Amino acid sequence: MFAHSFAPFVGGILSLIYSSGFVSAQLPLKSGVAVAARSPTPDDVGVFTPDDYRYFTNINLGGLNLTVYLDTGSFDLVVYPRGRNIKLTNSTNLQITEIYGIGDAEGDIQFADLQLGNITISSQAFLLATETQDFTAYGDGILGLGFNSFSTVYNTLAKAHGAEVAAQTGNTPMPALFAQQLSLPRTVDIQLSREDELRDITQGTFLIGEHDANFQQVTNAPQLPVVSPGSRWAVVLDAMNINGAPFKFSKSSVPGTPDGKVVALLDTGYSFPPLPPAAVDAIYSSIPGAVRDPSLGFPWVVPCNASLKLSFVLGGQEFFVHPLDLTFVATDLIGSSGKRVNATVCVNTFRYNTLNPQEFSGDDLNVGAPFMRNVYASFTYGIGPQSEGSFVQMVSTTPDFDTALEEFQTQRAATLAKLPPAVDPASLNNLSGPSLLSGALFSSTAPTSTPSASSSAQAVPAATISLSIGTPQGTTVTASALAPQNTTAGSNAQEPSGAMGRAVWGGKLLWTVALLSSIHLLL
Repeated sequence: MFAHSFAPFVGGILSLIYSSGFVSAQLPLKSGVAVAARSPTPDDVGVFTPDDYRYFTNINLGGLNLTVYLDTGSFDLVVYPRGRNIKLTNSTNLQITEIYGIGDAEGDIQFADLQLGNITISSQAFLLATETQDFTAYGDGILGLGFNSFSTVYNTLAKAHGAEVAAQTGNTPMPALFAQQLSLPRTVDIQLSREDELRDITQGTFLIGEHDANFQQVTNAPQLPVVSPGSRWAVVLDAMNINGAPFKFSKSSVPGTPDGKVVALLDTGYSFPPLPPAAVDAIYSSIPGAVRDPSLGFPWVVPCNASLKLSFVLGGQEFFVHPLDLTFVATDLIGSSGKRVNATVCVNTFRYNTLNPQEFSGDDLNVGAPFMRNVYASFTYGIGPQSEGSFVQMVSTTPDFDTALEEFQTQRAATLAKLPPAVDPASLNNLSGPSLLSGALFSSTAPTSTPSASSSAQAVPAATISLSIGTPQGTTVTASALAPQNTTAGSNAQEPSGAMGRAVWGGKLLWTVALLSSIHLLL
């Protein structure tokens, strides 16, 4: 059967960016515990990022070490072992397909012992993928941290064998763990790291059943109840402030939401998260020098050294978004085929929400990884198959905006000094025809080749570059038309390229997908 998973949507295009290489790099292990940025504790599983946009953790499933995408926005454990053996504890012939924002995985529901740090979940139900499409950005698979209600595995088992069997054998990983480890506090704590200037693999926190010693105060933070028990980690958002002024959202689509408030999904798996278009425009139009270009799928181009004060208010607490998390720095060759130059451009990380509300209800917006990098979040799982009474508590890791702004100015200047000249957004208005960029713009925030000695961070007027793209304006291109062919079990799996599989699709192929604001796949 097919099931639509709400997440992850790895930045909309990151699944395509990393299509030609997959992440498979285990953190050093010590007594079965992933070494995190601090001294590990018995239940510290660890989370790391190769690029600030994807977050991974190490697991052991049926004796096989795997690196999987950590995602609070999806539900099931899905693995694609690429021919490697997993020792099963039980098996079925129930075939399912999990469909994500970009990519899908198909196979049978199987069971194996799952080890997270020093904790073992006996006979965890999961999807053992034998066929995938556009899945390599997720490493060896996806560890969903959601509940049972929307779990493809759980609901398929319930349909085939009854609700009682599903409740005993088909729980998603965290409810399954807490059902087996009754004395363990029912908490999962996550702190997403931010990549440093050297682009090293940076490590954050993924703790089960305890709190980081530096964030014990999270237990005193307001409890944010899950809006719909058993569904997703969606909570009420009190306000979004732009330079201190509250943005006025439209009435919430979620019944029962208090007037003037909306529902936000706390999703570690969304790299370029969707907000209502009016909210996106309000944010980026407030940045001096930013330009909205309707022909772009982002659609805001921002001066790389400019920012603003953005915050979200939840439970009466104000959480600032670090200026580094508001824009994405990328490099590319731009210009006509006969006259291309290296250039740097900065675009918006918060994107237009184009989700079909009839297919994806339950929240009004998704704050994604850009917000989650600014909090230490503790997710408390409720009781029973539907996890009744679940809630979230958070403390800010960006408490002082002035300090964050200074960090932004210093780090962004250091980044730009290493990159080709930056495009001046204002000059985009001087272009005739579609002002589009080409190529592997989103391949990395680091240059794909070493800039020449003459490269500097000064702005390049886009009007002198004659920007172009290979796809005619108005041509409809779907992601499936651009995607690589399905990879099936037993085929020659592609190996990682670079430290964390940063190989990219080149040229206009990727950029075309990036420009389509509504990629024709379920988000």
